[in-house]
Amino acid sequence: MSDRNALPSWARASLTLWMIAAAALFVIAPPPPAPPATATDDEVLVRALAEVVADNHEWQARRGDLTIPWAEARGHLAIVIDDVGRELHWLDELLALRFPLSFSVLPGAVYAPGAQLRILADPRRPRDLLLHLPMEPLNPAAMDGEGEVFLRAGDDPAALQRKLNAALLRVPTAVGINNHMGSRLTADRSAMDAIMPLIAARGLYFLDSLTGPGSVAHEAAAAAGIPAARRRVFLDHEPSAEAIAERLAEASDLSKETPVVAIGHPSQELVDVLRAALPRLHAEGVGVYALGEVIARESSSHADPRG
Repeated sequence: MSDRNALPSWARASLTLWMIAAAALFVIAPPPPAPPATATDDEVLVRALAEVVADNHEWQARRGDLTIPWAEARGHLAIVIDDVGRELHWLDELLALRFPLSFSVLPGAVYAPGAQLRILADPRRPRDLLLHLPMEPLNPAAMDGEGEVFLRAGDDPAALQRKLNAALLRVPTAVGINNHMGSRLTADRSAMDAIMPLIAARGLYFLDSLTGPGSVAHEAAAAAGIPAARRRVFLDHEPSAEAIAERLAEASDLSKETPVVAIGHPSQELVDVLRAALPRLHAEGVGVYALGEVIARESSSHADPRG
């Protein structure tokens, strides 16, 4: 290489200094940051589940049912709302209460399908849904205008069973049955014996609404091996708010001695009384339970004296 192509001395010195500086920076400079770690599928799933659990706990604290463990309660009360399906406004208000009421649906009622959808809509607040089975009363005129197919004392066993099956098709998710009216039919042991095997075969429980003093429905259910209970208090036989409050207080007092089943019907008076009174009863240690739980606890205690 000729001297004409050689770098000047000042250029060579500058290049040397630049190379030395670059090498020093390479040695002392921190390494580039590592790429962000990618979470595994399991970690993503765990985080998602934790968020769901936290959201559920928050919802339960703000809107979930107010319950008392059975062994810790001073009283045990089941409240059944009869005649469900005739309207929806009061039903919605009753469903909004933070207590596990039970609901009995009339199979022929105009809003029966929609009522059932509402009752079962939120799995976080499960509610017992019953078939409110129309049965013949002592006063036949009471059946007029009901729009229901009644089981009648004059029906043979096949007809009684056919009507029961048809009613169950209209309330397919029922976990239990109680009688609508029925002061005449529930006093007929042969009629009760005709329908109880079908109820037993479906694994349902039975509530005797006790609409007449001569009812043998509970005895027939027990004989068929069906978990059963009797209504103890009608909350709204007298439909004023004052009378309903008195009957609820009576039911609460009785529930401190033995579990009590009370029956009411959708109305603004009932809604108002329950909305005001149930939180107070809860604070006093009186628990409200699904009817099925009360019946199961009672059946268990009768089967085992130590229960």
